Amino acid sequence: MELKIINFNIQNKVKNKNYDGNENAQAFTDFVNKQNPDIICMQELTDAYEKNLKNLIPNYQFTGENRFNQKSIWYSHFGEKNSIITTLHIIKTKTYSLSKNLNKLGKRSLLSIFPRIATVTTLTKENQTFTVINSHLDHLSNYARKIQLVYLKQIIELNNYPIILTGDFNLNTENKTFQDFIKYMQTKNCKLVPVKENTFKPPVNPFKISYNFKTPDHIFIPLDFNIESVDVIDNNISDHKLVKIKISKK
Repeated sequence: MELKIINFNIQNKVKNKNYDGNENAQAFTDFVNKQNPDIICMQELTDAYEKNLKNLIPNYQFTGENRFNQKSIWYSHFGEKNSIITTLHIIKTKTYSLSKNLNKLGKRSLLSIFPRIATVTTLTKENQTFTVINSHLDHLSNYARKIQLVYLKQIIELNNYPIILTGDFNLNTENKTFQDFIKYMQTKNCKLVPVKENTFKPPVNPFKISYNFKTPDHIFIPLDFNIESVDVIDNNISDHKLVKIKISKK
């Protein structure tokens, strides 16, 4: 079995009110049609952007709920989904909150400005079943990220299938918090896919001193999968580069 997976923070451009993607949605669609991935894991996908993509790639199924549980003044600007988009058979899917109440969307963890979530979707291909988890951790506070990883572990523990974990963790590999999480994932029979170049393009803004991330976009896969290729692809769509991998299992 082979799997082609894309992990991509598409960037909700709040400043430019580009909530629906506009021409970016078409550009991403062109890439998808060329690469034909099995699974696309996206962060910062707004409802409007998702609706646009659904019309452009109708052969893909979309899973994942908005991190806000109800409409508010923040919803259009800062609402996002950590969508898992796939052509594979979906067994089940659920979006969890990275908070004390995993089942309550809209809740925030300590020191996190916005609610953070994880989308969990169980899939099958060629009679093999596995679970994909896609998340996006806090962008400002390392402590908030550390707490959110605790909740993410609780979500992982609910799963009974081999795990593929993707997301924008806002943590570099040398970060102690992330190194501890890598060790935890090894106990769940998962390994980190090595990405050898930066995936984040920091904005030219001296006030955003917390944006010191180099490679915050990560993918974990089961130990028994082979890594066939890892590609980091620059683009004009987002402040993140797109990570595309191909993995295989006999």
